[in-house]
Formats: sequence, structure tokens, C-alpha cells
Amino acid sequence: MVGVKNDVDVEAAYLHWACSAPQNNKHAFGRQKYSGVGGHLFAIAVDKALQWGYRGVVHGFALNKELLNHYIEVLGASYLGAQHPYQFLLEGGAAQKLLEVYTYEWN
Repeated sequence: MVGVKNDVDVEAAYLHWACSAPQNNKHAFGRQKYSGVGGHLFAIAVDKALQWGYRGVVHGFALNKELLNHYIEVLGASYLGAQHPYQFLLEGGAAQKLLEVYTYEWN
């Protein structure tokens, strides 16, 4: 599940909540049932940012430094840190790459 808000003040999509199913948590079960779920959730946020006219720009706050570093290394996010020590920004080529890798159709 993913929660994305239209942040008109910043002209970006605000990714305020993202969560995969419990059986997909490799830390709890030792393996994931499906890979790429997190990237898919970020791709949904990028898609919403495009729909709202924000060129795919997404911002949000990671839970901790480890997760922030994961977003930076794996998803191509940038460290922002303006409002919170774990704040990130996703834009440009990294946002476009997510849409190319994680395709989906709205139901």
C-alpha cells in the first residue's frame, strides 16, 4: 500500500506512507515472496506526480538512515534533509527509470 499526497506548496508528490505485505518482509521471514515491491510503490508516487504536473518529483521521509541510504543507492533518490534528517527527493532520471522498470496498470 502507498499513500501519496498532492503537495501543491512544494509542487511535488509527497510520499507519506509505503508498506508491503507482512509476508514480503525479508527481515521477519528470512525471504521475500515478491521482489521489487518498494520500487513499485515509488513508481506509483512518480506516476501521480506526473499526473499532477510536477515532472515526476516526489519527496518524503525515510523511517531511518538505513532506509534512506537504500532509497539513495537502489532507487536513485537524493538526500534532501531540509525538514528532517531522513528527508529524500526523487526526480529526473531516477524517477523516469522507476517508471520504466516498474510498470503497472491502475485497476
